[in-house]
Amino acid sequence: MKSSYKVIHDRRDQIMDLLKERLTVSVKEISETLGVSEITIRRDLTALEKMGLILREHGKAQIIQKENGEIYNKELEVLKCTIAQRAAAFVNEGDTLFINTSSTALSAIKKLEEKRVTIVTNNVKIANIDHHPNSTVILSGGEIRFPKEALVGDIAIESFSKMSSDISIIGCSGLSLENGITTPVLHEAKINSLIIERTKGPVIVVADYRKIGFSSNFTSGSIKDIDYLITDSFAPPEAIKAFEKAGVHVIQIEI
Repeated sequence: MKSSYKVIHDRRDQIMDLLKERLTVSVKEISETLGVSEITIRRDLTALEKMGLILREHGKAQIIQKENGEIYNKELEVLKCTIAQRAAAFVNEGDTLFINTSSTALSAIKKLEEKRVTIVTNNVKIANIDHHPNSTVILSGGEIRFPKEALVGDIAIESFSKMSSDISIIGCSGLSLENGITTPVLHEAKINSLIIERTKGPVIVVADYRKIGFSSNFTSGSIKDIDYLITDSFAPPEAIKAFEKAGVHVIQIEI
């Protein structure tokens, strides 16, 4: 009989607690400490590595240290890029597309090089992204907020209020049934709300497992504003079921 999500989740939390305490632990040590087989531990470690939380080497696991409160590594970037690629498939030739300051939403632009589109964004980093030579990129204008290089303020709000899009791809810091789409930055929440409001077609939210079930300080929109949520297979099943029950089409990519 397969273990329930809660059992697996709790065991992986215990593994992470061990690694936080010791930094590096062998598969044998974890197996003996938790009282489960080495095969099971290896399976857990494979999942944790794909989630971008640990590194594996010669029968050992090592925790990845956070830098400035953020985890950045190859595995996590692969996860986000795969989500972005799936989102990009919804964009059609000739569409006008809104994206926000999300790094995953920005990654979707990299997958659109074969499509001629009009991109409207408050994300200054788009200037460094290659795109179709016949595509148009429009920056909203406004005050630049660092380190995200986000354009906010009255000018940005005025720009988005005078445009509409065929489709939007937006990221978030948290996504929960209770608080909807959330971000820690009030000024960005206002822009995100406008992006949702001014989208004629589907609103696509891209969010890896770390965002699902969590809430940040400021709400950009409700769950009912979302047409598609693209996330990964590590997202908690109870949250996914709740989103689907609320009418969201959820796509979970496998890594």
